[in-house]
Amino acid sequence: MVPVGLLLLPLLLALLAGARLLWGQWKLRSLHLPPLVPGFLHLLQPNLPIYLLGLTQKLGPIYRLRLGLQDVVVLNSKRTIEEAMVRKWVDFAGRPQIPSYKLVSQHCEDISLGDYSLLWKAHKKLTRSALLLGIRNSMEPWVEQLTQEFCEESMVAGQWRDMVDYMLQGVGRPREGEGPGQLLEGHVHMSVVDLFIGGTETTAITLSWAVAFLLHHPEIQQRLQEELDRELGPRASGARVPFKDRARLPLLNATIAEVLRLRPVVPLALPHRATRRSSIFGYDIPEGMVVIPNLQGAHLDETVWEQPHEFRPDRFLGPGANPCVLAFGCGARVCLGEPLARLELFVVLVHLLRAFTLLPPAGALPSLQPYPYCGLNLKMQPFQVRLQPREAEAPGLGSASDQ
Repeated sequence: MVPVGLLLLPLLLALLAGARLLWGQWKLRSLHLPPLVPGFLHLLQPNLPIYLLGLTQKLGPIYRLRLGLQDVVVLNSKRTIEEAMVRKWVDFAGRPQIPSYKLVSQHCEDISLGDYSLLWKAHKKLTRSALLLGIRNSMEPWVEQLTQEFCEESMVAGQWRDMVDYMLQGVGRPREGEGPGQLLEGHVHMSVVDLFIGGTETTAITLSWAVAFLLHHPEIQQRLQEELDRELGPRASGARVPFKDRARLPLLNATIAEVLRLRPVVPLALPHRATRRSSIFGYDIPEGMVVIPNLQGAHLDETVWEQPHEFRPDRFLGPGANPCVLAFGCGARVCLGEPLARLELFVVLVHLLRAFTLLPPAGALPSLQPYPYCGLNLKMQPFQVRLQPREAEAPGLGSASDQ
């Protein structure tokens, strides 16, 4: 015969779970929370970030969504995103500990998905040092060489060895003032994964968008080529602009910024978790609340951008230009691969536009609408482009250099 205690145990556990849920809901009711959008079926949209931006017309730039039993706060403006991620970054530097995150990131040993801690800070500091202490410069000639090889093949007729070595020096060493725990080889492995996902796949997607926008705006492409010719001279001369001197090409920089504004690779940033009770835009945010910045929504905010849906690189030129592009996030959780991604975008577009004029095949312009229901990345639909060698140039490409 089954003991009565065993029969009552499931009922007791259910009552405890229900009481905990009710207690949590009662605590939330006592706070001044952002307005709640009930239901979740309405979120099945082909372009979710744009839909979320549309909700701000009635609810304001910050509101809550209810996903099952979990409330999620969505930030849709530059002001709310910067308040949370820059001015109050410690309050919102956490990551929700989702089982799929742990599976993908080897129990959250990477920087993108790892929760905020002293060990996480040490991991990020070591990786950033590997990028900034001269190691990034060693990548520029490599990127230029790959770009040159592509252009040449497409023409018709005619101290530390690398950043991994640097990072391995920090494995197993306690780091003064950074709390308990040691960095392991797994942390180095996941740092490399973070960098190449954040600095290669995202770059390929952004380059596709850049080419598509230039096909739709040949006048911008012509101005870019004129700027390159003016600053660098004929391609056969071998002149080049190192990434550190990119200010010499303001229109190219503005074009890259405009592409990133209209088509941020990750339109909805990875979820953040409130590490302690805080506030955003006057609303209470309890500890543990999940917060998601809508980066694409912030880039299309009509209170910040004039005619936000138009491709206008000139908005980033001249006095009073708005420099705010959050394509890589901001604050402590800014994308680790941003320096590599920007370097690749700059170098590839310089070589591509010096060597070729980009033309649509038979006048068939690509769609500027992203793949519907595309998930994490804002991918574009496949298209074709014709690379026409520029007639005024002599064959051959200038050699790569990081000087």
